[in-house]
Amino acid sequence: MPRTECGDTVVLTMKRRRGKKGQALIEYAFLMVLLATIGFAVVALAGNQIMGLYDEVNYELTHITSQTTLAPDGTTTLAPGATPAAGSCPPGATLELRGHKWKCM
Repeated sequence: MPRTECGDTVVLTMKRRRGKKGQALIEYAFLMVLLATIGFAVVALAGNQIMGLYDEVNYELTHITSQTTLAPDGTTTLAPGATPAAGSCPPGATLELRGHKWKCM
């Protein structure tokens, strides 16, 4: 039986390499499962915030040339330069213009 430089047979060398390939594949699979779990947790925990931010950006991009602004209720439109009524926000909140939307902060 032919021998390698370190004295092992070719069959033993092949078995060692095959075992290391399987180990690397399993480690890679564990890493992918870990990353998928972390990604799922981030979406589950911050999903509503991400969706709200996406909706605001989407609204701004679709109304980029609009001449009207939305009141804090989200349905009433205001003429350019107009300010909503003072009682449209809950007590303690201030009214701010954010892009094309008035928001109670």
